[in-house]
Amino acid sequence: MAPPRLVLRADGNSRIGLGHVMRLLALAEILRPDFAEQLFLIREPDEALAQQLAAAGLRVVALPTQPQPEEAAHLVRHVLRATDVLVLDGYDFRYDYQNTVRGAVARLVYVDDLHGFPLAADLVLNPAGGVQLNQYQMRQPGARLLAGPAFAPLRSAFREAARQPASEASHTSVLVCLGGADPTHQTRHVAAALLALPNVAQVHAVVGSAYSGREALQTWADQQPRLTLHHSLPAPELVALMRRCGAAVCSPSTISYEYCAAGSGLLLLLPVADNQHDINHFLLEAGLALPYPSAPNVLTSPEADRLIRQLRQAQRRVFDGLAPVRLRQEFRALELPAPPFLLRPVVAADSAQLLAWTNDPTVRQFSFNPQPVAQAMHELWLAARLRDPNSLLLLAEDAASGQPLGLIRFQVEEARATLSYLLDARFRGRGLAPLLLLAGTRALAQAFGGVRQVVGHVQAANVASVKAFERTGFQRIITRVDSENLSSPLTFEWLTDNF
Repeated sequence: MAPPRLVLRADGNSRIGLGHVMRLLALAEILRPDFAEQLFLIREPDEALAQQLAAAGLRVVALPTQPQPEEAAHLVRHVLRATDVLVLDGYDFRYDYQNTVRGAVARLVYVDDLHGFPLAADLVLNPAGGVQLNQYQMRQPGARLLAGPAFAPLRSAFREAARQPASEASHTSVLVCLGGADPTHQTRHVAAALLALPNVAQVHAVVGSAYSGREALQTWADQQPRLTLHHSLPAPELVALMRRCGAAVCSPSTISYEYCAAGSGLLLLLPVADNQHDINHFLLEAGLALPYPSAPNVLTSPEADRLIRQLRQAQRRVFDGLAPVRLRQEFRALELPAPPFLLRPVVAADSAQLLAWTNDPTVRQFSFNPQPVAQAMHELWLAARLRDPNSLLLLAEDAASGQPLGLIRFQVEEARATLSYLLDARFRGRGLAPLLLLAGTRALAQAFGGVRQVVGHVQAANVASVKAFERTGFQRIITRVDSENLSSPLTFEWLTDNF
């Protein structure tokens, strides 16, 4: 069977902007370690964009312009493979299109910010926070929603900036970026309004390769001594510019998230498209930004410095730079089938079954304490765990027969949970361990909303368990102690989206 490919489909130009393409470009960069081959399907890209995609290691497939039903059929016949993971980002890829291509691939992912029509995707990624599953019409059984900045795919320069101390730049330098295309041509109007404010010393305006009318804008900018116009800045240069600007006027889109990740400060939002409603609402409600009409009052207020510090702190809490870890683990988990078992809480009557599993020779061999457990000690332990509000024990029962097949348990300490699990000897070797790890971790996130990290410790010799963690999507944590002591247990982590 051919190895899975990551196949990305989006369009971008001066009319619709480059937001869809840039989101998928960032996603491809994040998922590169997990897919040996990545394709980008796009209709008639201009030369600069095609070169940018190719430079990122993507194989660009230029598609002819044709009606959506014909395109979907063409992809099924000539492009897609049964092992592919296909990611769609665009408003033309509606239910009929999705339903056509879904049967030709292993998994379908849809990047969305409208929740305006039914979906056939297995996974929906919406960067806006506050969006709930019940706002969607999911037609694919078991479909999941990943929403909010915890899963927002940002370019590497911004992910790295999110791990650095926040900027301390003054709000007297203001960035203006209304997307790479700025299809409504607001950049000049906003820059002129900012230059009229007495407290603004410098304005930096940024437009992208899809911006039309650059020459006219440049001619006007050359006549403004306190305005610098930037064109198609590479991500590292844009990060550096953002960190020099303590205030920014941005569209509520990926560019706003990038400014927050850079830790830059006073973010003022100016929506320029209908699809920006959710991100605009989220950033305002979460206290991460202010509406653009408040710019004259805020930028000239004696409270501006205090407000900037407040916004930076909030932005740092939400944009933690760990979205790539969460996305990689979710895409890995996406490859797993639905579990053939049900989880239920452990009760006192399960004691004998749990003790039998605990003293199974294979379980004891790979336990950190290999000695058999006495019945009296086990019963004391179980009673204590069942009384402990920070303990979660879940028994897995076969959905067909009802037979108990395994246990997964968690001990919670503040925002961190430590897990352990085991399988009945009759059910080993069936690939159930990754399914148990994933189902248990999902259940934990529902039960303990404050948990942000789940960890498991595994002996290096326990190859089957190591592979189970890796296949589930858990990421190995390598510390200095681990690298110096080869006998140390391996530690794997899962990051939840709980905030």
